[in-house]
Amino acid sequence: MAEERDVLIYSKRFEGGVRLVSRMLSDMGRRPVLVSDEPEDVNRTHCAVHVVVDWETASLEELVAAVGAAGVVPTAVVNFVDSLISWQVRTARHYGLTGGEHGREVLLSKARVRAAMADRGLSSLAFAAGTAASLDTDAVTSYPVIVKPDQDSGGSRLVRRAKDAAELVCCLKELAAAAGPETDVIVEEYIDGIEFSVDGPVLDGRFHPLFEVEKTEHDDRRHHDAGLLISPPVSAQVRSAVGELSERVGALCASLGLGGSWLHVEGRTREDGTCELVEINPRPGGRMYRSATQRACGVDSIDMSVRMALGERLDDVPAEAATGGTELLAMLPFEADRVGTLASATSVEELKRIPGVVDGYLFENFRVMTMDRENFFAEAMIVADSVAELYKTAEQVRSVFTFTFE
Repeated sequence: MAEERDVLIYSKRFEGGVRLVSRMLSDMGRRPVLVSDEPEDVNRTHCAVHVVVDWETASLEELVAAVGAAGVVPTAVVNFVDSLISWQVRTARHYGLTGGEHGREVLLSKARVRAAMADRGLSSLAFAAGTAASLDTDAVTSYPVIVKPDQDSGGSRLVRRAKDAAELVCCLKELAAAAGPETDVIVEEYIDGIEFSVDGPVLDGRFHPLFEVEKTEHDDRRHHDAGLLISPPVSAQVRSAVGELSERVGALCASLGLGGSWLHVEGRTREDGTCELVEINPRPGGRMYRSATQRACGVDSIDMSVRMALGERLDDVPAEAATGGTELLAMLPFEADRVGTLASATSVEELKRIPGVVDGYLFENFRVMTMDRENFFAEAMIVADSVAELYKTAEQVRSVFTFTFE
């Protein structure tokens, strides 16, 4: 019966991988149900049912009523949108579905994660939290600091760096103007060092790091990804930090009783070898992370996430993941340089004619509404046997790739 197969897919700003997840669920014999705040959602025709909910003003009771009125009986909730994690947890708990455990609520907030790490002796990073209008700036005693929304900051949305108290006040005013004075924000010590990421599943409270990336050319001015993101990490400093941070994240997950979730963890390592958590995202890394993870270790992060949301036990996946050989892999993203709509760009097919380029994407008609977040519209995946070859191929890609926004 159809009502025994209904799976909710949450979406906001047309994000959430709706079309991909819908196809996966249909192939599994499930009925995809889109839940979004857009009555004319561009993805609605790709799902069997579309339920409209105003994420900003609706209550859980109103969502449940709308789902019931549509004749939907949820058996699972799939969500890849950071700002909707709270909805995901509350909905799962209401219906008694996978993903409703109380420990997961800690991941709803960067400040809660910081506090939980500190309470367990897993982090010593200084931070302060409050609203954009009322955060106590006197609680911030050392600079520079990173200022960002406590929630809904995916894609480096509204991330700022302040070098002193005066700049901090200006940053808070900017966030209040852009997101509202009652927006929860976190101010935390800036970690000067190399940024990296670790992706993998949490199964029965244990974090399994499967895909590790060193961000060799990270944009530390705008705090955006940039340049080559290389896997596996090429510097001993980052390799060591990946292991240490993975253990700390694993300890946090175990203490929270988490399970059945994929994590995209970001961290930084300083010159002295110490490392700190930047943030934990309870969903797969975006852009080319899925394809890169598949190539590196044979695991499909989206498929695994969907299956975990459906309650499937996948304990054998980490053990069966490929360990990789001598191949180095790099992702080279391209970001819009202005507000507007992508008018033209070099095709992925042309980029793949360059030896070493094995995959890529291009979002045609990509529209940029604000420069206050990452706006990646294209990316190339490069493989090589050495770091020098990766950089050589990257330069060829840059020389060939052209684009215009209007």
